[in-house]
Amino acid sequence: MDKKISEITCFAKNCVYHKGETACTAGSIEVGNSTACKCGETQCSTFKLNDNATSTM
Repeated sequence: MDKKISEITCFAKNCVYHKGETACTAGSIEVGNSTACKCGETQCSTFKLNDNATSTM
């Protein structure tokens, strides 16, 4: 599966790269953890908190 992803769907509304409903404007993304075996073990290292972040906690 060597297919380039032309659009990234993002739901992290508190990220500086999040635009509109689900758009990601980062030039590239970095996803880790290199030993992840489950979706919940992954993380987006590109995420940066925006100045208008809101918490639901």
